Amino acid sequence: MVTYSLVKTAADEFGDRQLAHEAQWLRELAEVRSLEGQLPRLLDEGTNAEGRRFLVVSVAQGTGETRAFTPGHERFLASLGKARFRSTDFEVSGCWGELNRSLARLEGCVSAATLATLRGAFHDCETALLYWTGPYVLSQGDFAPWNIRTLGSQLFVYEWGHARSEASPLDDVLHYLIVQRALNARAMNAKFLQSAMKRAHEFALAAYPEWTWRLPVIGALTLVYLLGALLHHWVPARRLDRSDAMVKSYWNLIQKRSAWMPGKH
Repeated sequence: MVTYSLVKTAADEFGDRQLAHEAQWLRELAEVRSLEGQLPRLLDEGTNAEGRRFLVVSVAQGTGETRAFTPGHERFLASLGKARFRSTDFEVSGCWGELNRSLARLEGCVSAATLATLRGAFHDCETALLYWTGPYVLSQGDFAPWNIRTLGSQLFVYEWGHARSEASPLDDVLHYLIVQRALNARAMNAKFLQSAMKRAHEFALAAYPEWTWRLPVIGALTLVYLLGALLHHWVPARRLDRSDAMVKSYWNLIQKRSAWMPGKH
């Protein structure tokens, strides 16, 4: 394996915060033995002459990206999830808190009807997960083919600026399966989403066999993912951009959740 270095420099204050966030996670994950050799090493960090933060990280040159969700992807996410997780109820999880704060920040920035739809979806998540206790885990935040290279039987995963703790254990799996199709503006109907949910269900059973994975739980966590991903795009801009392919696809799936959520049809 050949390893190179990459310099990442922020362009603005948002970039400063994102690079600081990435550096924090790279330092922490460097201590996780099960992830050794599978993510960048933080080689240097500081501030340049313009006052912008920079990072120097290692980059491994693998054999390229794959669009398929392979056993290697499963093993990586299972190891990542176990690096930091908390077994708790949805309404006291960091996942719940992040969604709730994001919705509050949109008040006055989107129409009352839009906010009502989002809050309705959030309520459906709360209702379906009311009596379920499960693992909330560390998420890479943008687990997608363009941020992953294959190194033999292992993966090398880049871009940790969106990593977060106490995420849904299905977020990274669903993101990998769904975001590719959304960004290509390909139609996403109930049949496609149910196939993605089935794959996520299989992952959950294998990676976290200690917990109960009923279909309504899988459906609710899928809605948690869609809602969280949508809010991640909306909240910084504080407006709805319906021309964005991903926003349009996820918004439609949230609006039409009665067609694909177990127990809603």
